[in-house]
Amino acid sequence: MLPTIDHAGSSPERRAPERCDSLLSLRRLLDVARRDGGLEAVAVADDTGCLVAGAGQWQVCEELAAAAPLLPANDTVPTRLDLLSGRLQVRRLTVDGVTVLLCSRGGGEGSDRALGWAADGCSRILRGRGTRA
Repeated sequence: MLPTIDHAGSSPERRAPERCDSLLSLRRLLDVARRDGGLEAVAVADDTGCLVAGAGQWQVCEELAAAAPLLPANDTVPTRLDLLSGRLQVRRLTVDGVTVLLCSRGGGEGSDRALGWAADGCSRILRGRGTRA
């Protein structure tokens, strides 16, 4: 996609107008991470287990979001529970003082890299947008 010029005409704007919507941006980011990491599903949830955005089968995303607050975050070392639950991964992010859970199920060789990339993207998308996300 070619950059568009902002209304002032002084600098190129990287995002098309429809990309400014935080939820749409999150869904697109999660879908790319899901495909790149060979994941069954990826979801962003709040710390109460409410689904914010997801990629993959919607029911699986809902289940991931609901289970994420109950499980330890495994940013570095998978737990035995991960193996029993079908390679469930949970990453806790803090964005503007709010805890956000990035969770996934399944995964191929690049799943850790894809989730790291998704975590960075989630932080970028949600930063400073508490009222819009």
